[in-house]
Amino acid sequence: MKRKKKQILIIIFLLLMLSLLFFISGILFKGKDVEGYNISIIVRGKNSESWMIMKQGMEQAASEMNTNIRFITLTDENNLNEQKDLIEREATEGADAIIISPVDYEKMKEAIENTIKDIPVILIESTIYSDKEIPYISCDNYKLGKSLAEELIQRGNTRSRVTVMKKDLQCSSIMERYKGFIDTIKESKNTYDLLDIEGGDQSVYDKSKDIIENNKSDVIVTFDPDALELVGKAKKDLGYSKKEGINVEIYGAGSTSKVISFLEEDIINAVAVQNDFNIGYLGVKTAVDKIKGNRGEEKIINSTVINSRNMYSDENQRLLFPFIR
Repeated sequence: MKRKKKQILIIIFLLLMLSLLFFISGILFKGKDVEGYNISIIVRGKNSESWMIMKQGMEQAASEMNTNIRFITLTDENNLNEQKDLIEREATEGADAIIISPVDYEKMKEAIENTIKDIPVILIESTIYSDKEIPYISCDNYKLGKSLAEELIQRGNTRSRVTVMKKDLQCSSIMERYKGFIDTIKESKNTYDLLDIEGGDQSVYDKSKDIIENNKSDVIVTFDPDALELVGKAKKDLGYSKKEGINVEIYGAGSTSKVISFLEEDIINAVAVQNDFNIGYLGVKTAVDKIKGNRGEEKIINSTVINSRNMYSDENQRLLFPFIR
């Protein structure tokens, strides 16, 4: 009887010890989980509103996954050397992964391929031309450009003069949108001119104003949200009114508050919009998966064309205002 009682006490003691070990392990594991991973996000532009919806998606994912994110913008739009320095700095200073929108699909190749030797890199919105397996999250930018051209034609532009702005084509997303648009518009009876934009915001504004004021084109198209804002501003500043003969149509890509306002006022006729919130969210989720050793896959995000007639549908409202749910 005494021996049996002794055996029971030993078993209880062992169970208590095991429970204690599990408890301590749980505390250690929980502490590590709360600390989270450190993920650096490097975009290809300045701290403009065009990146804010994507940032909201990243913050949502980071909150759900106990992850620390560091959102880094450039001092100048598409500054190649600055982005190269930033990716090297963040990798050296202890980032567990880097999410990046490359400013140049060729010239950022080496810097990114060097970084993936040490930590995971996730490409968002734009990519690089590489034979390495690097997760890429974006919409189908060629399809986005094609859809914008189709919208332009469906709205009655069959023999119009179309001016297409060539700006930042070293960025893969802009280049693919441009190709999709041109491949589609050249199959129509519209004529198109390519306008090279050298310089910054003032150059975009001045050239847009000159085209509109002097009736040099029927349609202006741009594939960058910041440029789209400036084209819309030029049209508005000229006192847009069909009665005054200022009826140049504007098409582009992006969904900043200024762009949406110009869309409501019919200053901008249509915009192609990708789901920036989902790109940001999936960027962080994929980075966490890669840190954990899971396979990161390429993800294609939806895009759509929005105009003043369909912008208030539930689906398009979620795209334009994802923070209102």
